[in-house]
Amino acid sequence: QSGIKGKKAQLTYLFMANADSSQKLPLLIIGRAQKPCAFKNKMDSQLGFYYWNNTKAWMTASLYQEWLLDWD
Repeated sequence: QSGIKGKKAQLTYLFMANADSSQKLPLLIIGRAQKPCAFKNKMDSQLGFYYWNNTKAWMTASLYQEWLLDWD
């Protein structure tokens, strides 16, 4: 329909484990919103995953490096 903009929800998901899956990290979700409404008043860690945000919901080198350093 003309004149109606579609929703532009963007999320990036990162699943990480070692080769034999003996070590797994909780899911990482990257979104655009600083604090998504769906989280209500809960922290991402209470929901079983980690959530980070940036303007395009993309994985950046700095986010990836921080994620790896947190794992180590």
